Amino acid sequence: MKITIIGAGSIGLLLAAKFSIANHTVTMVCHHIQQANKINTEGIEYRGTMVRRVPVQATSELQNHKVDLLIIAVKSQQVSSVVQHIRMIYGEDIPDMLFIQNGMAHIENLKSLSHNILVGIINHGAKKLDDVTVLHTGEGTIEVSTYQGVPYPLHSLSKEDFPIYYVRDWNSMLARKLVVNCAINPLTGIFDVDNGELLTNARFYTILRELVKESSRVLNLDYEEALSNVQAVCIKTARNTSSMLADLKRGRLTEIDAITGVILKQAELKGLDAPYSRFVYDSIKGLEKKID
Repeated sequence: MKITIIGAGSIGLLLAAKFSIANHTVTMVCHHIQQANKINTEGIEYRGTMVRRVPVQATSELQNHKVDLLIIAVKSQQVSSVVQHIRMIYGEDIPDMLFIQNGMAHIENLKSLSHNILVGIINHGAKKLDDVTVLHTGEGTIEVSTYQGVPYPLHSLSKEDFPIYYVRDWNSMLARKLVVNCAINPLTGIFDVDNGELLTNARFYTILRELVKESSRVLNLDYEEALSNVQAVCIKTARNTSSMLADLKRGRLTEIDAITGVILKQAELKGLDAPYSRFVYDSIKGLEKKID
């Protein structure tokens, strides 16, 4: 398959490396020309169960090339501008698209599109060590669902060591992942810890459970099942630095509005209290203020 990946962060690099290892033709669209040049020169170094350097093409400008799949792996707050750019480059002849973001706020930006659109969640841990190196810190699965259009054949992308599963209900899929994001991302960002410490530190774990309780109630999900899912992700990605913590450490704005912000808005609409969610939201916003 010919695949273009927009976004060269930890997830973009991981996807590019794994799909290239599986002999797909991958082009990355980077935000900075310096990163694109480095990838073109050095390839991507994948560090997981093996260490391998993979040749990948990269550019800083999206081109109107015919591809089988366009994967958008940018931050949630960047989706709106990326969608506009895709429409400007491709017109109405847009390839099939797969959006992989944290939270659910990006869904609003997809409503204006009338094309085959997939949304996905990635249950892997990945850490970007530099512009061309990605550390695979926790193996898991990728889940994909059709937001609109026709189901996409995933058999050629799915591999035994990098499985991709098709889910019928995109809303429940994203809701389940949203609970995970709401519990793990803000707490790791506030307390500056890896994911695994949220389970091993009893006081952190107490707050985590309350966040899961609030978000699962707001989203009408089973609490025990949601908590079990969060625990499993913490274990699988125990050594991982969450994207929110990574953003704060790099002096960048986080995706808190697309994650906890969604829960707070839904809680308000339903007349539900969410004090723990409000606390972590305000705390992350306060840490972002230090960036300004």
